[in-house]
Amino acid sequence: MREGKELERRTLEQGDALVKEGEEGGELFLLLDGVVDIEVNGDPVAEIGPGALLGERALLEGGKRTATIWAKTPVRVAVVPPDAVDESALPELAASHRREE
Repeated sequence: MREGKELERRTLEQGDALVKEGEEGGELFLLLDGVVDIEVNGDPVAEIGPGALLGERALLEGGKRTATIWAKTPVRVAVVPPDAVDESALPELAASHRREE
């Protein structure tokens, strides 16, 4: 992330969707509190907790969300807008989230 950006915070209740597969998306999310479930084509693929960055694949793969992210517990995220993202770091981040393996 680039320095000097004030990040918006969002809260979600259990069962709320942060993003939905197929939606347009340009921001990243830093999971501050809570646990989320990741689904692809309706199938669960991961459960992720605080400290994770989410949403990078949409930035790398044409702006479409590639998964649905559900709040498994109450969740708080920081929203990282596209102009605050260091795009050179995205491929390494995305490689750590590969679900194809």
